[in-house]
Amino acid sequence: MSAFARFADARKIPAVATQRVLARTTGSLYATGALLILIATLFGSGWEGIDVAAIRVLAVAAIVLGVAVFLVGHRIPRPAYHLLVAGGPIVITAFVHLGQGTVWSLAFVIGYVFTILDASFFFSPPGVLVHLCLVVCCAIVGMVSVHLPVGAIVSMPGTFIVVAVVVTWLAWMADAAEEDSLTRLPNRRAFDRRLEEELGRVGREHGQLALVLLDLDHFKDVNDHSGHLAGDRLLLECAQAWRGSVGESHLLSRYGGDEFALLLPGSSLGRAADLADRLRSVAPDGVTLSAGVAASAPGDSASMFLSRADVALYEAKSAGRDQTVVYGDPARGASELEAAITAGELVLHYQPVVRLRDGAVTGAEALVRWQHPRKGLVPPSDFVPQAERTGAIHALGMWTLDQACEATARLRDDTTVSVNVSVPELRNPGYPELVRHVLDMHGLPPQRLALEITEAVFDNGDPQVVATLNKLRALGARIAIDDFGTGYSSLRWLERFPIDIVKIDASFVRAISAEREREPVLEAVMAIGRSMGMTVVAEGVETRYQADVLRRLGCDLAQGYLFGRPVPRQR
Repeated sequence: MSAFARFADARKIPAVATQRVLARTTGSLYATGALLILIATLFGSGWEGIDVAAIRVLAVAAIVLGVAVFLVGHRIPRPAYHLLVAGGPIVITAFVHLGQGTVWSLAFVIGYVFTILDASFFFSPPGVLVHLCLVVCCAIVGMVSVHLPVGAIVSMPGTFIVVAVVVTWLAWMADAAEEDSLTRLPNRRAFDRRLEEELGRVGREHGQLALVLLDLDHFKDVNDHSGHLAGDRLLLECAQAWRGSVGESHLLSRYGGDEFALLLPGSSLGRAADLADRLRSVAPDGVTLSAGVAASAPGDSASMFLSRADVALYEAKSAGRDQTVVYGDPARGASELEAAITAGELVLHYQPVVRLRDGAVTGAEALVRWQHPRKGLVPPSDFVPQAERTGAIHALGMWTLDQACEATARLRDDTTVSVNVSVPELRNPGYPELVRHVLDMHGLPPQRLALEITEAVFDNGDPQVVATLNKLRALGARIAIDDFGTGYSSLRWLERFPIDIVKIDASFVRAISAEREREPVLEAVMAIGRSMGMTVVAEGVETRYQADVLRRLGCDLAQGYLFGRPVPRQR
């Protein structure tokens, strides 16, 4: 593709036009341009006869808009930026008109260049053309309205056109430097830049990011026996076959030689491995590939992330090629679990929670089970830890929450449901909004939902976890700490974290003995709970004697085999 053809490709948007760069550039141009004008009104001369107050009000409004776009503009849909950029020449025209034909009107005209720069860097050629026409029209109207010299009215729009063409051309030339000349896919330079951006985003937002490395098996033999032209043709056929299989948010690149790299923002390890299999399956006839898959981890650098995928790729090639190997999940458990969710193989069992003073059932804890087609009923201890390591916990957690809320909403009473939530889920800033959506969808009041966390959140010490728990509590859901007393229990943590319910670990309940006159540990936990306004729940209650002791100590609620085993809820 020639440089001119690339420049004229209306479907393309420059690679530099990421959402965050678009937000910060547009916001900066608004705020900086308006701030310069505001400073000029405060310290400049020649404002006699001009409505300076109106200029200052307009400048302050533009500064506020610019700062807002700079801070939160990455959340604004891309099409909305056409309106923001189009607003620039309209605001500038207002400044030109308020300048009343003085030297300040001519100075304000220069501001149109800001809009040209913004549009030329971030929109496709047709978009640039539309904004250029708007700028030229606004400039002519503004200058004519205040009777500026004819020379300025003619020369300024011509200057804007030249600037638009040059800047757009430079943007596309820079973009061409990140394109592989053979496959027209992004090259290694583009991939490394995007990888750094995505790792930074994951570090801020605690999202998911997966990476797939694909390598053509025995590619050297193709070059040696059939020539490099045949090898190039094979690489091109692979690229063409894969384009339709990757999403818009994914980045497929030719990383070098016969190796391709696929970056998958927001993807779990299981989905990434499945996509790698799909790409291998649609490769040209007679071509086999090896694939290595890895997921990002907190604190990852680009080299660390790539090295894990590279290790998985090496294992795939060493094990005979023509296969996908997942780093940290060689048995492909994440893919199997995510497929099980889709296939409806998971079920929820509910264990009742009773009030000790009168034996009334106040709610239930939802416990997930896997009805495996070959292994039978698999307990959560066999698959939840792996789900947390591989990222499949997000899909599993949302399925559990959705099913539990739906089943509880069908009960026309005020009973509650408790759902376990993991640290990876709590590290997602968007998790409270997901919970709110599920509650609204099923019409379940937030007060009927308790989210159970383990003491692992204390050891994690992540401020995002604390922020998420506070948002969930503000939503109306209650927060319960599960298995209290087995790990990192500390009064300091209980004060820092928003805890409503303390669930005493079953090991303390089992230790209740008729031979002892007192149960000092349980008494202390009860005292702590009462002093901090928390509800205390005893787990693992199996005998009437244990229940009597707990009731005498002032324990509020209990669950265990004495009151009922976990069973599916009847529809």
